[in-house]
Amino acid sequence: MFTNITEDGGVRRGVKVRVARSVRMVIVAAAIGVSLPAGVVARAQVKFEATVKDQKDSRQQVSVPLYRSVTVETTIETTRADAMSRQIADVQLISPKRLLITGANFGDTTVVLVGAGGAQYVLDVHVELDLEDLLKNARAIDPLAVIDARSVRGNILLTGTVSSTDRARRIVEMAELYLPPALADRPATQVQNHLDVAGEQQVLLRCTVAEVNRTASRELGVNGFLAGQNFRDGFLVNQLGGINPINIGAAADSVVTDNLPFLTGADGIPIAQATTLSLGFPRGQTQFFLKAMADNSLLSILAEPNLVAISGETAHFLAGGEFPILVPQSLGTVSIDFRQFGVRLNFTPVVRGRQRIRLRVAPEVSELDFSTAIQFQGFVIPGLTSRSTETTVELTSGQTIAIAGLLSEQVRGLASKIPAMGEIPVLGALFRSVNYQRSLTELVVLVTPEIVSPLEANQKVSLPTDGRIDPDDFELYALGLVEGERCRGSNCPKQNVTGQLPSEPDNVSLHGPWGFATANDYR
Repeated sequence: MFTNITEDGGVRRGVKVRVARSVRMVIVAAAIGVSLPAGVVARAQVKFEATVKDQKDSRQQVSVPLYRSVTVETTIETTRADAMSRQIADVQLISPKRLLITGANFGDTTVVLVGAGGAQYVLDVHVELDLEDLLKNARAIDPLAVIDARSVRGNILLTGTVSSTDRARRIVEMAELYLPPALADRPATQVQNHLDVAGEQQVLLRCTVAEVNRTASRELGVNGFLAGQNFRDGFLVNQLGGINPINIGAAADSVVTDNLPFLTGADGIPIAQATTLSLGFPRGQTQFFLKAMADNSLLSILAEPNLVAISGETAHFLAGGEFPILVPQSLGTVSIDFRQFGVRLNFTPVVRGRQRIRLRVAPEVSELDFSTAIQFQGFVIPGLTSRSTETTVELTSGQTIAIAGLLSEQVRGLASKIPAMGEIPVLGALFRSVNYQRSLTELVVLVTPEIVSPLEANQKVSLPTDGRIDPDDFELYALGLVEGERCRGSNCPKQNVTGQLPSEPDNVSLHGPWGFATANDYR
């Protein structure tokens, strides 16, 4: 090892190269043109050594903005300055102690300075983007943010904390304007977003789907036949509405020339299921089939799915099942597919500043409808009755909004009658068929998002199974109870009727505004 003191007071360290005697012989012989034995030459090649000179103490680092120039002043006089890669940085000697370095492309290069007496000095030049203006504009977008921007080989790395995801997105979009243009001789750069959003980022969505369907119908229809004592003289048949098809004809063992017998029982005219009342007079060969109905129906549906998701992620919820359907394939084959039904909820929350939540939600409530079922190869495939909606809303944590509503009223009336005869007062009802239906449907879908945090270790939550007690022998066998009494003196569990999460009195937490505080919050 050797140590030299340079002209500027620096220390230069290195490792000496030991040259063996045989090497010196080879050098001298080569100079005078004399040949040496092969063994001497071989020993000279084995003894060759090399060292790397350490110049850390004589190197200086300089940061240069891309497409801009900086002036560098030195303490020594320089006679020449050379840049190892002019594609990255260009250097010009303004005066013996002043240099002008211009950044041409992002990266690292070396500038070698030659001083008096041939002494060399090294400058490590680092060319990156100047992001001071970017930081200034970022603080204008979000004054409460703590942001740091660094340039890494032309890429922009954003770190720190912002007050909302919306402002973080705007800062990233602005940072993309500071990226250098893409050229053929260098790769494209991009913005690396490592920003954190202050506050809780988990959202609980409470969705309520409530529906009431009322239906009322009134119907009156008459079918029948009327004949005298002899069918050969004449008869009257009313088939209006097709309530009960009537076939007037002779029995198998009757004489056509005689009166046609009026048959009842298994040999008579069958009564269809649509007939609600049948009235007949065998001696008068008269029978009436009446369909008189007044129906009132009520359907009420209430679904309240709750789901938690982190900001920006999509959550799915399904409480229901699947039913098989047949799908015809080629060559007469059939495959089985399954379709889901029940209570479904899909939503994507985005937490914004000051507890604002942008919510994309798609609730759906569906049920099997066998009134629209079809039969295929002996299988009954039911239809689906579905209520669904999909929308995007924005509201504050804890607020409730109706995202969908439906008020549908349908009235349907049908009157069929035989002309003239159906218009006769009172008796005309025998020749009329009337049907009147009215339905009213009310549907509303409510959503309530809340910004939530996980439970602490000392907090408890009430479960649906809390308070359930198995019945004892007396309650099961004597009273027929499948669930025991909930309260048995001091063993009665405490019910959380308020829906709050109980916590210990000594661990009461503070609750206040979410996110960053501003000057107005302290007034």
